[in-house]
Amino acid sequence: MFATRPRDNSSLLIKLLLRQSLLDLGAVERSGALDLFAGAGEIASRLYLDFQEIHLVEQDEKKFRRLEQKFLNRKNARLWNADNREFLQQKLRALPHLSVVDFDAYGSPNRPIQLFFANWQLKSPILVFATDGFILARVRGLGFAPELYLAGPDSKCAGGHDPVLNRNFELLVRSFWQELAKLYNFRIALFKILWKKRKQVAYYGLLIEPR
Repeated sequence: MFATRPRDNSSLLIKLLLRQSLLDLGAVERSGALDLFAGAGEIASRLYLDFQEIHLVEQDEKKFRRLEQKFLNRKNARLWNADNREFLQQKLRALPHLSVVDFDAYGSPNRPIQLFFANWQLKSPILVFATDGFILARVRGLGFAPELYLAGPDSKCAGGHDPVLNRNFELLVRSFWQELAKLYNFRIALFKILWKKRKQVAYYGLLIEPR
């Protein structure tokens, strides 16, 4: 179904299948796709080519050059060599329409996700895809940041390895989205989550609708 390099199969294929399964529902128009962690375009080049517009944001110069080569003759693709947070704050509101937003992050995608909803008025259903590797980053030594998950202060565990996060990372991810839905007045119609590395990395997709 998807051509991937052997070393990618454990993660890229899962990401592609997750996204394809939600796209196949036909719940959104294939109008605009925004990939905020575009990398070399591995996801967008396989799934978003038939969208009316594709916006690809990548800060890393080396990856951006590969992105330019991959989308060289695609008239529906616009490439942005920029920090995704700056893009969300300065460019997002000028986009005419979006039906898919992709946050294939390396750690937690939650700050860009919050910036997206702070700067985008939701008028129609939209699919949101994300990769959340925050718990794996914590295993590797990153401190717990409760505000990333709208979880409030945690004076007991903020400097160390949080036991609640370890026991129920999925609850933390889902609770984050429930809080976002309250803040920005949307409804979560579908939430699908898959796992890698003993539940240390979450791959998920949501269908959200304005209230």
